[in-house]
Amino acid sequence: MKKNKTACVVYYTDDRYDELITNVKNSFLTFNGEECDYYQIDHSNQEEYNQQLQYFEFAPETFLMQYIYAYEIMKKHEYEKVIILGSDTIVCSRLDEFLDDNDTPVLATLNYWIQESTEHWKTPVIEVTLPDGSKTIDHLNVNADVVCFNDADALLKVITLSMEHYCHFSIQGGLNELIHTDKSFESKIVDSPYPLSKVSYNCRSKGVPRTSMIEKGKLINCWPRNVHGFPYEWLAERNLLDGEPSPIKSWYVKDNKLYTHDHKQIKVFHFVEGIGGRPLEKFNELIGDFKHHWFNDATINFFREQCNCKQFFS
Repeated sequence: MKKNKTACVVYYTDDRYDELITNVKNSFLTFNGEECDYYQIDHSNQEEYNQQLQYFEFAPETFLMQYIYAYEIMKKHEYEKVIILGSDTIVCSRLDEFLDDNDTPVLATLNYWIQESTEHWKTPVIEVTLPDGSKTIDHLNVNADVVCFNDADALLKVITLSMEHYCHFSIQGGLNELIHTDKSFESKIVDSPYPLSKVSYNCRSKGVPRTSMIEKGKLINCWPRNVHGFPYEWLAERNLLDGEPSPIKSWYVKDNKLYTHDHKQIKVFHFVEGIGGRPLEKFNELIGDFKHHWFNDATINFFREQCNCKQFFS
């Protein structure tokens, strides 16, 4: 199958994702298919891949296996670069920050605006000076569902750290540990610091700092139902008030590119709503919300016509 020097690996096992996964495949191939080979491991072909494992044995842990499959594919086919995407992502552009950097071993992307830690790592909080001279803070927490490796050994190190220090963070723990504590391989967070970034590669484009803060296109759990304990002034400054339209509703298209409410080009959008752990009724409710309420018409048209996500946004 190898045609290019770069592979993209996507893995899922839950057949509830069968429709959602069409977004990942179609959008990635639309913008990056001429430069990358696409591998999708799912419930229909997983056993075939398991029989070909050379470096690891199969384990029923989705997040670890996603990286293990990527490592196996990278080694077997001698790919120079591997991109890993979660099954709830939509690719909205050529992934320049991944494809044009062939030297940095690990190219990561930002998670939600949150500090997390274990006894082995802690995500940094940094001070950022804005163009007007004012200062703000940013969280350098990285998300494991949009990442690129230029070095198979760096990918192996993330897997090893995740297994040695296994916890509920799974592979995301290993990735944060490598970048922020272990530092045995050089890394770069391609959309950091976010206040100064011109692009968004993960979930920051949502404009909310946590999951479960958007429902029917409007904000929830912000203020007054402030379940995460943010200062009122911080929420009000960003207009994160219950009942207001979510920042996603202010996305716009310019020159065939999709932009966030704060004018950053969206290279990859990641839903990140923990849908895999939801019961069937809630899962279906969220999928319906994604389809019919989260996005404005211009964004849906972009997803359909530019990203080829016509099956999901039918």
